[in-house]
Amino acid sequence: MTFVRLCAASNILSSAALLVSPAMASETAKGSFAVRAVVPAYCEIDSDPVQLSEGSGFQSGSVMELCNSADGFQVVASYRELAPSEQVRFSYAGYSRQLNASGWTPVANRVGAKFGMRPIGVQYSALQAPLAINLTITYF
Repeated sequence: MTFVRLCAASNILSSAALLVSPAMASETAKGSFAVRAVVPAYCEIDSDPVQLSEGSGFQSGSVMELCNSADGFQVVASYRELAPSEQVRFSYAGYSRQLNASGWTPVANRVGAKFGMRPIGVQYSALQAPLAINLTITYF
């Protein structure tokens, strides 16, 4: 579901809520009804892989984050396995984590629905080979 569809669904639900306003009901009305809608959880992160060269350095940028899950979500970085001497620290929207040697690390646990651009930064040292970091997002 794209952002445009989410906005359209929100407008439809808002319009439906206005139509059933108690102020519109007759004083002699004896019935009532409720409108319910279920919106499926949807999360997306729009980010090209972060490409790091051999050696040491710092790289920064931003990603677009979208998740409508009220329960929150997790952002995970995946990459090649790291050698013991390679060190990579990844910052995501104020959260900073040292990347595990295993090839994947949760870099942020976010609470509630979120939408917007988020800053990222990568401080790295002693890379023996180039490193590409991909971000994925999963709702709780």
